[in-house]
Amino acid sequence: MSRTKKPAIKVRAVDFVVYNATNMKRSKKFYGELFGLKRGHEYTSFWAEFDTRPTTLCLCSPDKGSRWRGKTAIALAVDDVYAAVEFLKKKRVKILMPAKTTGVCHMAFIADPDGNRICLHQRKDGTAG
Repeated sequence: MSRTKKPAIKVRAVDFVVYNATNMKRSKKFYGELFGLKRGHEYTSFWAEFDTRPTTLCLCSPDKGSRWRGKTAIALAVDDVYAAVEFLKKKRVKILMPAKTTGVCHMAFIADPDGNRICLHQRKDGTAG
């Protein structure tokens, strides 16, 4: 019987997938009207969510040059974003955006070996998925 090694960073769930939108109004219309997706939270013109439970679909419209710009990203719910980032730094994982706190969560962006973006995410209310 093989023993499964305990992961260094436990992933609780996938919280969201985020796409960059060059035109937020057009993108919200596309997903809302063509697919009938129910709108979720919205934070200014920068961030919009669709309630596609159990995983949220997010649109992000960052300014050019912003560290928010980039490839599609998946958000993995972890128990402690700040501890995860410190661990990953020691493993020499590329940190794209250091851990930060928003009004509703803690988050950081890292890159996998192929440059794909991964958001480490921790909701302040303790929920995941």
